[in-house]
Amino acid sequence: MKREKTKHKGIYRVGDTYYVTYYVGSKKYEKAVGPRLSMALKEKMERENKGKRGNYVAIERQEKTTFDQLIDLYRKEGDGKKYILQFIPAYLKHFSGWKLSQITRKDLFTFRDAMKATPKQRGGKEVTDSNINRALAGLRRLFNFAVAREYMEESPFPKTSKSGLFYPDQKGLRNFFTEEQMEKIVETSPEWLRPLILTSYYTGLREGELLGLRWKWIDLKDGIIYLPSTKTLKDSTGRGQRVVMQKELIDLLEGLPKRSEWVFCQGDGEPFNQWHVYQPFKKILKYLGIDTKQYSWKELRHTTASLMHRKGVPALVIKDQLRHTNVKTTVDFYIGSDVNYQREMIEKLILNSGKIVGKDEISRPAQIPTA
Repeated sequence: MKREKTKHKGIYRVGDTYYVTYYVGSKKYEKAVGPRLSMALKEKMERENKGKRGNYVAIERQEKTTFDQLIDLYRKEGDGKKYILQFIPAYLKHFSGWKLSQITRKDLFTFRDAMKATPKQRGGKEVTDSNINRALAGLRRLFNFAVAREYMEESPFPKTSKSGLFYPDQKGLRNFFTEEQMEKIVETSPEWLRPLILTSYYTGLREGELLGLRWKWIDLKDGIIYLPSTKTLKDSTGRGQRVVMQKELIDLLEGLPKRSEWVFCQGDGEPFNQWHVYQPFKKILKYLGIDTKQYSWKELRHTTASLMHRKGVPALVIKDQLRHTNVKTTVDFYIGSDVNYQREMIEKLILNSGKIVGKDEISRPAQIPTA
C-alpha cells in the first residue's frame, strides 16, 4: 500500500493504520499505532519523553523480534500454561512473520474475528465465545511475558475491560447433577472409576487437577489437599492452595492402594489420562438417560458448588472450596440464576393460612371491621 504523509513530522499512514517514526540514538525505528491520528500523536509524544529517559532496550528488541521468535522463547523460558500452548497454532496462523512492533490493538480484533469465522476442525461447528476468550487471554499473557522479558515496550492489549475485545461472559447457572442423579452415577460406575467420581464431587477439583493428584500433596491427618499449581489463585506460602476434605473422603483415600506417587493410577502405576475416564463416564450418563451433549465430567465441579449452595452453604465458603479468585465468579456462574432453587425459596413467602383467594372473593368488597 502507498505510504501517505501527514502534516505532523514522523507520522504517516498506510491504508487505515497510522505509523510513527522515532530514533533510538542514531537509529531510526517505526511502529504501527492504530486507525486514529490522535493515537499516533499520543504515541509520538510518549516516544519522545521515553527517549529522553533512555528506555531503549525493549524498543530495539520489539523492532527486531518476530512473533515466531517470541513463541520459541516462551516454549523455552515461559511458564508453559496449557491455555497458551494449545492455541499456538492459531496464533502462528495469524501472526507468523510479524515483528512485535507491528502488532496493534486493531490486529487483535482482526485475530478474534478470524478465529470466530473459522469452524472447528472436528464437526465443523462454530467456535464458542468462551473458547475465543481463552485464546485472547493466552495471547495477552504471552505479550505480558514479552514485556517482562523486555522484548516489548508494552502490550497492545487494552487496559480496560470495556474495550469490547473480549466477548461478554454468559452469566447464569451452569448445568449440574441432582443429588439423586449423583447417587445413581456412583452406583452405576465401575469399581475403579468410583473413587475418581466421588473425589471430584466431594472436592470440586478440576479434571486435570484430579488426574494429576499426588500422594505427597495430601494430608490425611488434617484432611487437606494442597495443590502447588492451580489455574486461578496463586499461593504466597509456596505450599499450595487448600482443598478441604470430609471424613468420608479421607476414609475413601485411606483405603486406596498406593501403587505409585499418583493417587489415581493404572495397574502399572502410570496416572490415568483424560481419555481413560471420558468414554466410561459418558457411557454411564447414556445408560442413566442423561443428555451427554449437556452434561460431562466438568459438571461434577458445578455440582459440588450448586449442591453446597442448595444446602445453605455461604457463597464465600463455596468460593474458597473451588478456589475462585473472586466470589463474583462463584455467584455468577455457579449459584446465580437458579430458577428452581429460587422457586423453592419464594414458596416460603406463603402465608400461614395457605389460603388461595378465589375469583368470587376478589369480586366482593372487603369487609372492613368497624371500631
